Amino acid sequence: MTAPAAGAECPPRRYAHTSVQLFRFSAVSWNAHRIHYDAAFAASEGFPDTVVQSTLHGETLSRNALEWAGPGARLESVAWRNVATAVAGEQLTWAATVSSVEGARVRLDARILKADGSECVTGTVEVTLAG
Repeated sequence: MTAPAAGAECPPRRYAHTSVQLFRFSAVSWNAHRIHYDAAFAASEGFPDTVVQSTLHGETLSRNALEWAGPGARLESVAWRNVATAVAGEQLTWAATVSSVEGARVRLDARILKADGSECVTGTVEVTLAG
């Protein structure tokens, strides 16, 4: 990939996490909180379905940035803040804007948006493009 210009928009990526994915992510991340894998328990806590883990949002920001950056790209840093809850089956969109470019290092202002366009997660991801 050729280094993009600051201000460039990355193509959005639409997806929805499944309840099975949330269960498996809870298992591999040793997250035993039942709101992430037990829909009945999540409902008793006021959620419409099982809740997407904060760390899964971070993984999603990172993975989509690396896929956008292309083969051989390296993840340098990721930071995010959850601003709203997402649940299994909810349609989400990863979106990002190139905020700076220094040589092969690219910083993205990334976000995960809900179907209504409101922000669920905001953050930054830095990658180094393959030479």
